[in-house]
Amino acid sequence: MRQRFDPLVEPEDERHWRSQLIHEGLLFPRVYEEYERYSEIARRPGALRDLQGERLSASLRHAIEAVPAYRRAGITADDRGDPWRLLSTFPLVSKLELAEGMVDHCDDDIDPTTCRVLETSGTSGVPLRMVRHDDALVHEWATALVRNQRQGKAFDRTVLMPCLARMDRWFEYTSPGAGFARVAQFGLAGREASDRAGSAERAAFAERAAFAERARSLRPDVLAGTPRNLLDFMELLRSHGGPLLSVRSVVTCGELLVPAVREALTEFFGLPMIDMYAMKEAGTIAVQCEAGSYHIESERLWLEVVDDDGVPLSEGHTGEIVITDLTNRAMPLIRYRTGDFGSLASAACGCGLPHKVMDLVEGRNPGELRRPDGTVLPVLWVARAARRHPVRRYQIVQEADFSVAVLVAPAPSFTAADAAELTRNLEDVLGAGVRCRVRTVADGDFHSAGRRKDVDFVSFLPGTSTAPG
Repeated sequence: MRQRFDPLVEPEDERHWRSQLIHEGLLFPRVYEEYERYSEIARRPGALRDLQGERLSASLRHAIEAVPAYRRAGITADDRGDPWRLLSTFPLVSKLELAEGMVDHCDDDIDPTTCRVLETSGTSGVPLRMVRHDDALVHEWATALVRNQRQGKAFDRTVLMPCLARMDRWFEYTSPGAGFARVAQFGLAGREASDRAGSAERAAFAERAAFAERARSLRPDVLAGTPRNLLDFMELLRSHGGPLLSVRSVVTCGELLVPAVREALTEFFGLPMIDMYAMKEAGTIAVQCEAGSYHIESERLWLEVVDDDGVPLSEGHTGEIVITDLTNRAMPLIRYRTGDFGSLASAACGCGLPHKVMDLVEGRNPGELRRPDGTVLPVLWVARAARRHPVRRYQIVQEADFSVAVLVAPAPSFTAADAAELTRNLEDVLGAGVRCRVRTVADGDFHSAGRRKDVDFVSFLPGTSTAPG
């Protein structure tokens, strides 16, 4: 595999990446085998539901027999029972419970040669570590290949992931797990500059221009990134040559894609956005089709929507999204409370896919944070970072001077490192124009009018509807 590692990449990082890519290459024959199987399943009525039932039954029985947390719960399985009824007897599990009881939620006999430990990082914080079996990765990559095929993307496509937070270099590699796609990533950390400033700023402006030219010479087929990163890339291209004409698809993930951002990106790139709902714990959860519906990756996952008391809701009702991973035996993710909100559609999508549809991803938008320059950001971008840390409750507060504070009632495992990481995440989200801080408080110190079912937000800016009183 032809790899290009930037000279600034540390030797340890390079060894890690090479190890990961070699591992992907070794798994690819299995990935391709599952890809062919999934392609066939999509063409057979009822086959997807049968596959879900088989995998759900096997996953639940495995958890009862081999996972301490569920073995102690005393759950029993009827040999002829309905797997969905059996699932309802399992308790819901939160991020905090999983983080603090990681060992109890792992298989008794994990084989380290067939598992990988994944950690969430960057703007999502470090909520927990997940042990994922190679089988889970194989199925995730295989479903992605099927999805890309439906969207007309070749295996050997070129993907650009631009403007990554706190990254200051160009990094390029071939990803076997993605069908041997060529992937390039870069960041502009430390290069926020204007061509009208002093010599250092002019140098930074020239470096930004060089990154834009390198992106153009790559001729990517696909752009992929968070809405925020793609907005930054849009502004970079506006100053340095305009849109990339080679791009045939733009994929967003990792943050709520609000209508205004979708419209801005669509207008600039001249392409509809394909939004993905995903999280590190389970990989991709749902992806938009050409009709705009979010289709659940039903080969690998089972989704429920529950109310505030954890009671499952019927189709069409909005609540918290709960996921069960059907393929990860190393650390079974069963009835996992994501902290995100949405609903399940009652009708099939007109595109013809058999996969169930989510009407909402990440739920109702609870409001917007405003910058002094008049621009706005979804509160959910901050909320997503806050709720990934071990806190019992949080509240996002925008003060009258535009500064933002996140008040947290910490769980026992919350540390100074969590507070520092969350502060850095806030700085990434809000940008240089907004002061931000994290403050630990007691339960009685929250603003009383801010409590909401989906996110806790209070604004003291004049004219806002979320201020107390």
